[in-house]
Amino acid sequence: MLRAVFVRTLKVGVTYEQFKNAWVPEDMDGGYPAKVSVARNVADDRQVITVLELDMSLAEFENKRAVLTRPDALERLAEIVDTTELEGLYEDVFDDRDL
Repeated sequence: MLRAVFVRTLKVGVTYEQFKNAWVPEDMDGGYPAKVSVARNVADDRQVITVLELDMSLAEFENKRAVLTRPDALERLAEIVDTTELEGLYEDVFDDRDL
């Protein structure tokens, strides 16, 4: 299992709907290839964390990377995101089944 994690602070006045529209692909006919959650920081509602859970290998991720966002997502996000505090791809080392 892979997880892509992003912590971003939105520019003042940007809505969550604008954020969603900036990166979600337009063509979702086949469904989205990952479980996604976007949550706001309860202490700062401009800060959002996005977690994509990808049940695939790193090689599969590299093949599907292009369909996970809009082709122009980086440009669209640059217009509405003030800062990105964390951006990374993580691979599970253990989970709740190991506890």
